[in-house]
Amino acid sequence: MSANSAIFPLLTALLAGVLAARMGGSATRAFGPAKPLWAVGLLLFAAASAAAAYGSADGWGPISFRIYYLAGACLCVAVLGAGSAFLALPRPLALVVLGMTLTAVIAATVTVLIAPVDVAQLAGVTGLKAPPNGTIGGHAAIWAITLNSVGTLLLVAGGLASIVRRRRIGPNVVILAGVVVIALAGTLTRVGGAELLYLGQMAGLLVLGTGMEWANRGGEATRPLAPQSA
Repeated sequence: MSANSAIFPLLTALLAGVLAARMGGSATRAFGPAKPLWAVGLLLFAAASAAAAYGSADGWGPISFRIYYLAGACLCVAVLGAGSAFLALPRPLALVVLGMTLTAVIAATVTVLIAPVDVAQLAGVTGLKAPPNGTIGGHAAIWAITLNSVGTLLLVAGGLASIVRRRRIGPNVVILAGVVVIALAGTLTRVGGAELLYLGQMAGLLVLGTGMEWANRGGEATRPLAPQSA
């Protein structure tokens, strides 16, 4: 294995970590229920990218793959979406979504931790190529598909709701664009190498971070509305 192959996922992890720290700091200055959820979601993104960097540099093992799959494939988008629920839905309903998300997070975590992992498939993965989804068994894939679908829906709904209500239209358009770029990053591997996945994710994170900073600077001195979409 070569450490050079870990550069792209490592940079992605560092960028996501910086954005998580910025969002966490914003939550301490002007609290909004979406802020800590977005901070945790970005930390999960960073954890998944860091696990990918380790796997690319030193070879994939059951532990690094479980972290990558749990944090990235299962939990990241769901937690981000739970934050956006506070924009798209009335507060009581958003709290219900949060409770359901936390329950699903616990269930998905247990499922991934006890699911069998095909070590032989992991041993055959080299470079930036991620292990195939079939590497992990049990019901892990069901949680990944369900949580990602619901989380993405809430992310888009939260941004669109803010735009329709004319609340921080500019920042929310940028944030939505960042979410779309990250979501579509995987399709770039069809036209090039696996490094395009991480370049796409980094580009999406930069766009997302720009929207967050824009929203935070415009809202912290007055009302914590905008970062609820961030």
